[in-house]
Amino acid sequence: MDIQVEGSNNRVAGRDYYENQIKPCPRCEVRVIDREKSICNHCTKEERDEKARGQMTLFGLGVLFIFGWLHGWRSERGLAPGIEGLAETLALSVGIAIAALSVIWFLLPLVVEIGAAYFESRRNRYRE
Repeated sequence: MDIQVEGSNNRVAGRDYYENQIKPCPRCEVRVIDREKSICNHCTKEERDEKARGQMTLFGLGVLFIFGWLHGWRSERGLAPGIEGLAETLALSVGIAIAALSVIWFLLPLVVEIGAAYFESRRNRYRE
């Protein structure tokens, strides 16, 4: 039996075939990804979830810190230490933490941009 196969490049026995351009995910090494991707969708989602979990942990620690400080401040002044006082203190600490995050998130980039423009103008003034 003599098989005549005339294949050139991607043709074998007269049929086209396509090469799979895949590689294992470098992070989990379980899933496969295309050549142009760096990590798989599952690892991307895990990375995003881990980042969000870290941000929520920082927010929770900030709330606890502010709560402790406000509770001590209220206790020094003899304000209501009951459950109503604790609820008020907790609500106030969450509000302060949200306000601080909004200041950091929205105003800090603006302040940095204004500061950079100011120092750039001063540097250009002294070059002249």
